[in-house]
Amino acid sequence: MIAGHLQPTSGSVLFDGDDLTGVRPQERPTSTVFQSWALFPHMSVRENIEFPIEAQGRTADGEVEQLLDQVRLDPAEYAEKSADELSGGEQQRVALARAIAYDPDVLLLDEPLGSLDYVLQKRLRRELSDLNEELDMTFVYVTHSLEAALIMSDRIFLLEDGELVQSGRPVDIYRRPANRFVAEFMGDANLFSIDSATRANGSVEVAGPRLSSPLTLSLDEGVQPDYVVVRYDDAHVAPELVHDVGVEVTVYNKLVKGNRTLVETTGDGDDEYIAEMDYDEATTLDLGDTVYLQWDEHDSMVVPE
Repeated sequence: MIAGHLQPTSGSVLFDGDDLTGVRPQERPTSTVFQSWALFPHMSVRENIEFPIEAQGRTADGEVEQLLDQVRLDPAEYAEKSADELSGGEQQRVALARAIAYDPDVLLLDEPLGSLDYVLQKRLRRELSDLNEELDMTFVYVTHSLEAALIMSDRIFLLEDGELVQSGRPVDIYRRPANRFVAEFMGDANLFSIDSATRANGSVEVAGPRLSSPLTLSLDEGVQPDYVVVRYDDAHVAPELVHDVGVEVTVYNKLVKGNRTLVETTGDGDDEYIAEMDYDEATTLDLGDTVYLQWDEHDSMVVPE
């Protein structure tokens, strides 16, 4: 919709105060990098990058070499190669160079790394971040990857069923989710239902059927306190309750991820809760142990449904 390939069913597309709703895609100050790269396979790398330059009535004059340098490809090695000779990562770099060649005000990246392996994705994320600073250009990065969103973004806009539910800095959305959907979408969330809440002076005291004791937390007026949220890395598992609050659970699985371990536990019924702990700490726990999944009060968040 920002690029102009789809028209909004209602509302307007504004850019820097100008209404672009009826403006054709080629006349908008945007350029797009797609997941599928969309290079011309019968053209060389040079010809692919020259295409948007010549379409705008400009002459390349060394611009291809400069663009290849910017995307970390050696012009002497790659400029005359055919596009279909390139690896996936190389093709995506050429697609990025071609998109930048349009000299857009906004670069749209639609799952640009989705077709690449994980190691290459991590490398290109760093390079995209560096390029973003180098070009001083706005990047709009569409992704279903939570990791990519948290690493790449200055601001995140989170949509549910086409509606904007929260926007802000990654750390704010992760640590202050607007509702249950945001808390769960941002990952690593244990949720505990609240069955009583007492408000006073900008805070709320909440209690729940699983919680060992009430919690007193800050909460904006008008926000319904439905759930306590605790991130996996804020939770701890031990036989004795040594933190502010906890729930009694049973250890049913341990997943090792390097020097960290995800300790999976179950409570009453189908309730499942997870703590991310140091590997050495987790080795003291056995499957079937009855323990407390616990945390400190200041690591709690309250969200509405």
